Amino acid sequence: MKKFDENMKHKVLLATRIVGYTFFYLLVLIASIFFTMSALIKSAEIDAPDLRGKSLNLAYQIAAENGLYLKKEMGNYGKQFKPLTVINQFPAPGVQVKEKSFIKVFVTTEVVEIVMPELVGYSLKESETLLKDNNFKKRFISYMDANDVPMDFVISQSIPAGARAAEESEVDILVSRGSRTPSYIMPDIIGKRLEPVEEYFNAMGLKIAEKVRVSYPVQPGIIVGQNPSSGFQINEKARIRIEVSE
Repeated sequence: MKKFDENMKHKVLLATRIVGYTFFYLLVLIASIFFTMSALIKSAEIDAPDLRGKSLNLAYQIAAENGLYLKKEMGNYGKQFKPLTVINQFPAPGVQVKEKSFIKVFVTTEVVEIVMPELVGYSLKESETLLKDNNFKKRFISYMDANDVPMDFVISQSIPAGARAAEESEVDILVSRGSRTPSYIMPDIIGKRLEPVEEYFNAMGLKIAEKVRVSYPVQPGIIVGQNPSSGFQINEKARIRIEVSE
């Protein structure tokens, strides 16, 4: 019975000590929270510095000198701002803030992106001006025949209009050569009569630019010479010259 009583006393003592230690640490925790909150509440207030227009590195330096921290938000805010530049902040400059508090700054990204202008439907010269004005560069120019697009007007562009692209990106342009002029192979007309040959050329949209009458031992009105020679490629702009017997 005596041994049982001693065990009970030992357990009660141990429980008392545990409760005491727990209560002590709880008091320490409460005191720590109280003093921390008091320090924050009683911390000095200062005017928020003006960080707008400053580089991000300089903004960090100014914030540190004033006992403040920065929280940055990166974004693309247009080509008028240099990369890594603070364009706005919250709280605004001059607003009183507590020391060791955060100021949110809005910073341009390292690569500034710009909206690609519409080049299709503009002349090549106008497109070059649009690219230059928007800080883009012209790279390759290709040409193709296009019946429905006037000559020297843009048919397509490698970066679509309205897309965002890095400043000074290079753009390829496809330009119209206009409607292609039909071409033909010059036939052999030596020995043919003049009238049916003229009718043939007129029907094809071709014209005989020069007819020279020459003495030749054949009946009159027979073609005895031609330029270009047969087999050459010609079109409506070709200057055709023939010699006809008289």
